[in-house]
Amino acid sequence: MAETLMEVRGLEKYFQTSSGSLGRLIDDPDVVRAVDGVTLTIREGETLAVVGESGCGKSTLAKTMLKLHQPTAGSIIYRGTDITELSQSEMRPLRREMQMIVQDPLGSLHPSKTVGQLVTAPMDVHNIGADSKARQERARALLQRVGLSVEHFDRTPEQLSGGQQQRVGIARALSVEPDFLVADEPTSALDVSVQAKVLKRLDTLTREHGAAMLFIAHDLS
Repeated sequence: MAETLMEVRGLEKYFQTSSGSLGRLIDDPDVVRAVDGVTLTIREGETLAVVGESGCGKSTLAKTMLKLHQPTAGSIIYRGTDITELSQSEMRPLRREMQMIVQDPLGSLHPSKTVGQLVTAPMDVHNIGADSKARQERARALLQRVGLSVEHFDRTPEQLSGGQQQRVGIARALSVEPDFLVADEPTSALDVSVQAKVLKRLDTLTREHGAAMLFIAHDLS
């Protein structure tokens, strides 16, 4: 059996909607319980689906697991280490191992950057590749693997279709070869005809990389 990659125990994330102390009353009407006592385990190379209606806290759960939100309570264990209280600077070395594909592809892509710049940016941050030329070559190869062509390298996000934008998001996330990938409603903004292609491509690539994936959806199909 594969080793445990991430374990979440009793995870909570509450948001205060008005002034006052978050912890003053557990039944405070001004507190939104976005995530309320979630426990789950993800093993290396495993895909786990979190399915629920819109607004039920799926995205907040994922962002809290990645420490993009600080948990209100509970614990996050990654490769046997409790990362719950780590600061953002302490989390930085782990960011290469944890990547996210967001729901809105265009909103996550800087409009003034080219596709090539967007895909190479994570490699620049984490110093992957011998030099800029090597990173660009790697980015071009990734674009082809997600179903785009090298001609897209110098285009901007607004020059791409929704499906192409999402493929760029997938290539960017995989550029650092993460061990844990969160796919947050990765096809909800796409036409039905494109959804199956993106899902199949994502499944193939995560299997090739051996990455575990938390897949978020509101549609069981």
